Amino acid sequence: MCVDDASGRLAGIITDGDLRRVIERSHDSLAELTCDDFMTSQPTVATPQLLAFDALRLMEDRPSQISVLPVVDEDQICVGLIRVHDIVRSGL
Repeated sequence: MCVDDASGRLAGIITDGDLRRVIERSHDSLAELTCDDFMTSQPTVATPQLLAFDALRLMEDRPSQISVLPVVDEDQICVGLIRVHDIVRSGL
């Protein structure tokens, strides 16, 4: 899930891993938490012009692989998401 700030810019993302980690460590009510408490701020992002091959490299060529990249425009507005499954399905 993408989290936008008040001006509509991408502030972070919440991944399934973020959710699992907060559930594992949270001894209090999850209802008291905000997105800021457990989102990944400053996530790795793609631009609309980025080649699919390069997006796949961004996701895989890192210490811990990621499966989803937010796509942001020049103003850091999230315009979409690309999943590793989308790239693989395209035949790349």
